[in-house]
Amino acid sequence: MLRYKPFCRTAIIVMAVLYIGVCLSGCVTSRHVDEVKAEIREVKAQNQTTQDAIARLDSVIVEGAEADKKLRNEISYTTNELQQQIEILLENYNDLLRVIEQLRSQPSVTHVLRDSPGSQPESQPPDSGTETPAQPAIDCSAKYDESFILVRRGEYDQAIEGFREFLQYCPKHENAENAHYWVGESYYAQDKFVEAIAEFEYLIENYKSSVNVSRAIYKAARSNQELGKADVAKQLYQRLIDDYPESLEASQAKDRLRDIK
Repeated sequence: MLRYKPFCRTAIIVMAVLYIGVCLSGCVTSRHVDEVKAEIREVKAQNQTTQDAIARLDSVIVEGAEADKKLRNEISYTTNELQQQIEILLENYNDLLRVIEQLRSQPSVTHVLRDSPGSQPESQPPDSGTETPAQPAIDCSAKYDESFILVRRGEYDQAIEGFREFLQYCPKHENAENAHYWVGESYYAQDKFVEAIAEFEYLIENYKSSVNVSRAIYKAARSNQELGKADVAKQLYQRLIDDYPESLEASQAKDRLRDIK
């Protein structure tokens, strides 16, 4: 804060000394006294004006400092938000790539033409004596797709229910490992980290060759970190870096390790 009060007091003292000097000189007139008093009043007025200006300046400085602090906080918050959004976008991008690859690898669906009503086949194949495998009670592919869409909509409880039903009736389906992963993701999105860890660990243990393993390890590490289990999180991050050095998750793990004290 700026202060000019000592200067103004000095000016008043000087004027007072001059006034006393005039008085002591023995040649004081009423005109002299009036002039000195006028000078003193002018100095006081200038002093008050200066103090008012300083007060306004102080107020402006304080307001500017507060605005600057608020702006810095907002910029910091916005930067953190953008970083989180970038991470989410990167994860979603990887999800889409994996889904596309899985769709490409799926065999094409063969449409079987049925006979028109009333028509009879010319011949029936002989009974081979083998039983036809029981068909699932649900359309596995359709149930998986429905549940995956629910995840993208943020309807996590319904997605978990759908994937559980899918896994119950279609445990050998090619998307079974993905279903386990998305169940874990749905728990993670709801901050249910204990349940998420259990699902991710099941995937890591039972689908060792899955492309989802590196993602599951990363999310398991994040979940443990959220639960305050820093040592477990560090071990998982390091495992990612050692076993999957070229993965996006390994790059993210390096950043996370630097943040853990």
